[in-house]
Amino acid sequence: MSFDREKLSGFLDGELSSEETREIELALESDPTLAAELEQLMAADSFAKQEFEEMLSEPVPLGLAAAVRNAPIEPSAPMASNNNRVQLRNRQAPWWSAVAAALALVIGSAGGYFTGLNTQPQIIAAAPGWLTDIADYHRVYSAQGRHLVEVDASESDHIETWLTNTVGADVVIPDLESHGLNFRGGRLLVAAGKPVAQMMYTDAAGQVVALCLIANPEPDDVFRSRQIGGFDMVTWGGGDANFVLVSDRGRDDLEAVARTAASSV
Repeated sequence: MSFDREKLSGFLDGELSSEETREIELALESDPTLAAELEQLMAADSFAKQEFEEMLSEPVPLGLAAAVRNAPIEPSAPMASNNNRVQLRNRQAPWWSAVAAALALVIGSAGGYFTGLNTQPQIIAAAPGWLTDIADYHRVYSAQGRHLVEVDASESDHIETWLTNTVGADVVIPDLESHGLNFRGGRLLVAAGKPVAQMMYTDAAGQVVALCLIANPEPDDVFRSRQIGGFDMVTWGGGDANFVLVSDRGRDDLEAVARTAASSV
């Protein structure tokens, strides 16, 4: 199944209906070409924003400064008769029109970056883009050993307060000891341009399981199993956030762990 770029952009921006969103999600799970196209769209969006921010930090171009400086100022005039109004319309536009035109030229120079792109998604937690980021983080941090976490489990109260305030969604550390998982601490991540809370657990064999959440005012409460970036994942939503539990491949109880976590948060 194919989707045009406009539909994919709407998916990233959270502008589609729940039925359309689910249709694309299902297609992404079985169509690597579509997933790659979505990733390219997200990468292009990120690149465009970076380029535009750099452009804004540069000095005002001489051409724009000259256009503003040389723009004629239309003197105020008394109320015109019908005949005079025609003449006034034919006169040169007031100074602010020249400024607007000059600004349009400058902004237009960056317009090529934004063709077919959209602004940073506000409701993006259901998109695979954030899950791909989580997989990349897990690949790095799960191998860190001594530096597995940013803040140790001994500061659990601080972790919950800190991540709640930063992420913009309630962060509660679930007790997963019934599944043989011990809480080790937390980290702050950034995925799809939004802050993400990450809570790290390890089992007796040293395997790392991470629980991540991202703020989303319209969470998807359905539990779904996925395989992304070489890792097993279970995703769901609740409250004001979407969640993902991630581990190495082959952990048979991952959905059961996810349901326990969901009942705690």
